[in-house]
Amino acid sequence: MNESVSTSSDKAVLLENLKLPTISKQGMKALDIINAENLKMDELEKALSADPMLMGILLKYANSPIYGMHFEVKNIRNAINLLGIEIVKSAILICTMRSFCESENAAKEMLWQKSVNLSIMTRLVARKLYRKLSKEIEVSAMMSQIGGLVLSTNFENDYSFVVEKSIEKTTSIEAEEFERFGLQRSDVTAFALEKLRLPSDVINALTLFHQGDIPTEITSITDKHTVTLMLASLLIDYNNEKSEKNESILSLMETLKLVDSDIDGFIDVYEEKVSEGFAF
Repeated sequence: MNESVSTSSDKAVLLENLKLPTISKQGMKALDIINAENLKMDELEKALSADPMLMGILLKYANSPIYGMHFEVKNIRNAINLLGIEIVKSAILICTMRSFCESENAAKEMLWQKSVNLSIMTRLVARKLYRKLSKEIEVSAMMSQIGGLVLSTNFENDYSFVVEKSIEKTTSIEAEEFERFGLQRSDVTAFALEKLRLPSDVINALTLFHQGDIPTEITSITDKHTVTLMLASLLIDYNNEKSEKNESILSLMETLKLVDSDIDGFIDVYEEKVSEGFAF
């Protein structure tokens, strides 16, 4: 593996050489049913129930503290009704990624936990700002670390070195990934999501998210995805560091017409949900 990439054509070759996750037969069948003109719930329930791992992830997610249900969801039909089709789609993708990440290690678990935490905070922010789009935006959050998971699976030993260097130098993992592999996280993420046929709004939003590009005007669905992900990520860092709100947070608060009590509310509920524990 080359340590650096000098041209875009070299980068494309490296991307094409990466092993990527593939959706299971039952997962593909479920997606075909979901994407059909007339969704047949009985067929969807049957397809999802035929994949034990996928069924387990759906029930686990339905019973997670994120949704705060006061009763146990025990069957797939109830899980679908609770979660909605967008989250069912993301569960298929999460199942795909779990199968792809055959061996577990500290680096992969760290990436999974980042996805979980971002999903929790994103859901809170999205439901306040863009309620009708909240589940779609939550899918973006769930898929936020797919680029890192692809790299950590393809280059398991090297990726441990990346994490160590990030901690040692107090730099971002994304910066260390580029230093080690010559690939931008945004490029790997977009490449993997395109292969999994995710919507362009999700792909474009995550590309902007990993590039750190905050939209100055919110005029599209992609912009709404992006600002929600950005604010959620910044608030997680703000909460972890127990610091003052930085300029990016203050700017987004002004743009989105949020006040301090909104931010405090997000963080209070986020801490409660995280403390209850959840993992994909």
